[in-house]
Amino acid sequence: MTHVILTCSEHFTDLALNELQRHHPQVALVESLSPRHVLLKAPFAFGALVKPWRTTPPIYLHHLFPVHRTLTLDASAADFDLLREAVQSLCRDDFVLQPQIVGDFPYPAITLQQVLCPQQNRSRSTRADGRVLSLLIVGRWAYLGISWAAQNLSPFAGGIPCFDESVPNRAGLKLLEALTTFALQPRPGQHVLDLGAAPGAWTEILRRRGMIVTTVAPTPMYHWLASDPQVKQQQMTAEAYLTQCETTFHWIVNDMKLDPQDSAHLMVQYANHLQPDGLAIMTLKLRLRNPRRVMDHAFRLLRKRYRIVRVRQLVSNRKEVTLLLRPHAAIT
Repeated sequence: MTHVILTCSEHFTDLALNELQRHHPQVALVESLSPRHVLLKAPFAFGALVKPWRTTPPIYLHHLFPVHRTLTLDASAADFDLLREAVQSLCRDDFVLQPQIVGDFPYPAITLQQVLCPQQNRSRSTRADGRVLSLLIVGRWAYLGISWAAQNLSPFAGGIPCFDESVPNRAGLKLLEALTTFALQPRPGQHVLDLGAAPGAWTEILRRRGMIVTTVAPTPMYHWLASDPQVKQQQMTAEAYLTQCETTFHWIVNDMKLDPQDSAHLMVQYANHLQPDGLAIMTLKLRLRNPRRVMDHAFRLLRKRYRIVRVRQLVSNRKEVTLLLRPHAAIT
């Protein structure tokens, strides 16, 4: 029997469990450890559990790791000796320690990493490679397990990506994570249409990469973007700009606060303004009631003009999923 900790968004726990159990109906829920962490048990090895996502990444699962040791802590300095012994019993060398803390444990994760694995690079943005020793502390319980980084679905602790690049607001993290997750490389000089751009976090990130951005939003952009000659502002709604647009773009991005059905309908209309080998990134803002049905309806609309390449509930998303789209005429 293998025990496993699954990490996902607190808003999509049921969908994450369904996604896993579609492949492995034998997997059973043991207990919910936190809004984002679930303890499971499976009647087979961890490698078999993660096999379905080696070629097709999941939508809702953010991270998985096996549990080989479970400890009871008392929030004192003695915890370090207990944890050190457990770490050494699982793996003495050639591993990356990934600690994560949920709740009111008195020591931060960076302290645990420094004490338990002092030789390790402590940069928050370090991506794990090779063997990973995962450590999750929830309240007074510690869960430890050793696995390969590629098996955990994400190279980051708990599946939470960390970026050294600064962003002006939280929306910027979504685009940074999408670029990484979808392995996208913006090219300097490419022209991108940013729908619902204001106040401008996505535009700023794309400009840093040398793209020329046309922004569409009825509200003002950040003042430093307003003065950028490579940012062409259209201060109006996306519906209004659609009647005036005469350009075809390399990329279309859309993080608008719209009903998913309305947002998908608008993207279908803008497909005429996307180059045949272009791509689109969009966020679907979901209601908590019947999110799967809402998504299916939006997908049916989008498939009229696009191929849905990837769907991912990003860690930086809230009640959202992010889509990577290619027009049907895209060169493959």
